[in-house]
Amino acid sequence: MWYFAWILGTLLACAFGVITALALEH
Repeated sequence: MWYFAWILGTLLACAFGVITALALEH
């Protein structure tokens, strides 16, 4: 299930980007 790991990694990267953006805002 390589696609599952790929989707999970993509979601994790997006979530990390959002959290970083929010942290930089505050």
